[in-house]
Amino acid sequence: MLFSRILYIYLMKKFLATFLASIIVLAASAQDAVMSSWPYLYPEFVSGTVILKDGRQFERDMNIHVAKGRLHFIDGGNIREVDGNDIVLVELGGDKFTALDGNVVKVVGDLEKGYVAVRTSIDYQKLNETDGPYGTKVDAGATLSVTTFELTGVSSSYTELLRNRNEGVQLPLKNDYYLVAGGKVLNASKKAVENSLDAAGKAAFKTFQKQNKIRWQDTGSLLLLVDFLNGQ
Repeated sequence: MLFSRILYIYLMKKFLATFLASIIVLAASAQDAVMSSWPYLYPEFVSGTVILKDGRQFERDMNIHVAKGRLHFIDGGNIREVDGNDIVLVELGGDKFTALDGNVVKVVGDLEKGYVAVRTSIDYQKLNETDGPYGTKVDAGATLSVTTFELTGVSSSYTELLRNRNEGVQLPLKNDYYLVAGGKVLNASKKAVENSLDAAGKAAFKTFQKQNKIRWQDTGSLLLLVDFLNGQ
């Protein structure tokens, strides 16, 4: 599909730079937790490239805002947001991202005609169950007020963000997996897959499940399912 072709060509051209950057990103990503005052996937803004639907591309220091599912970048000391509906591909260190329904998702595995993606976001249910000081509940809305940006193009000072990054609380995260195959975007769940199939497809899916034990958060297992869906 178009996404896979663009991804392949781009990565071939940027292989060496990607390899070196991935070492930096992987080392950094394990250092810090995601905080309410720093609700980003990576502990630092990392040099990356964005390819847009109109063919333009640009390079900036970037990060993924997990509270909003948006791509943020530094522009003249301010933080700005890319409209997710305009994104084709983001290459950030050794990771690849695209956008589904305007939300930035990480591509964790791909085939010629489909891919598996995961969106990392804040687990608000778990956050609201977390006890704060003296047994009080943490208010999710209050903890995110420091760095939740309103609209595309609205900026916030990067210097101020850095100054306050350790002032918040650690945020619990969750991963939601998606299957992109046959022109469809599905939640990675048995119910979603079944609902996308006709009667013959549902019968084939039952046979597929007998032959393959599906692990719904395992990339290899989900890629087998993407391949199956492409045949329906």
